Amino acid sequence: MGSKKIVDAEETKREKARQLRYKKPIVKDLNLDSIMDALDEISEACYDVQYYIDGDDDTLLNALDGDKDDAYEFKVMFSDLCAECEEMQEDLRNEYLPKYFDLFFAAVGRGQELIGYDVYEHDYYGLSRFEGDLAKEEAVKKMKMLTKDQLIEAAQYCFGVYQAYIGLQHRYDCIRAALDILRDENTGYLKMVKQIDELYTKVYEETEGFRWTHGMQPALREFDRMLESLPQEAWLQ
Repeated sequence: MGSKKIVDAEETKREKARQLRYKKPIVKDLNLDSIMDALDEISEACYDVQYYIDGDDDTLLNALDGDKDDAYEFKVMFSDLCAECEEMQEDLRNEYLPKYFDLFFAAVGRGQELIGYDVYEHDYYGLSRFEGDLAKEEAVKKMKMLTKDQLIEAAQYCFGVYQAYIGLQHRYDCIRAALDILRDENTGYLKMVKQIDELYTKVYEETEGFRWTHGMQPALREFDRMLESLPQEAWLQ
């Protein structure tokens, strides 16, 4: 009987904690923890890109038509972004953080998914639509308890962090997209060169060093077809 009572007591605690998750709401992708995680991911991605570029410098140079200045500027953009992410992380760890930072966005946001903290499980969980409405009301109620000066401070600080974070995220998305385009274009170009080289070897063998070029050798026909389909820029290299 004693063990059953203990189990029932634990179940009661678990259920009560679940029902009160809405009391500590945050916006799913706009809270201090998620911002720190995103900055970590951007920093790691920048390191990976720098490693890729340093290990394959010719690929970037080919993609940028051999312009060493552009290649250097491209590297610097990733290096600067990585440094700024680390600096922002350090600021968020060390500077004064209002205790209502996460609560602020839960209160003022619209159409954003709120998640609630479960004190029993020590983790955040999704909320139903009804619980989300309760969570929104709870956040607004708590923010209304602040003085006007505190509300102004909250707005200044929270929107400042948001603006800095979104700016870094946008810059990363832009230069990552540019790198992907350059990498894809360059990969396609190198693949085409490799195909031409392989076909050239076959044609050389079939025609005995291009001595017999009037026959119907399959490799020769494929070689001619590929040369005809090359873009104009390929002849300018």
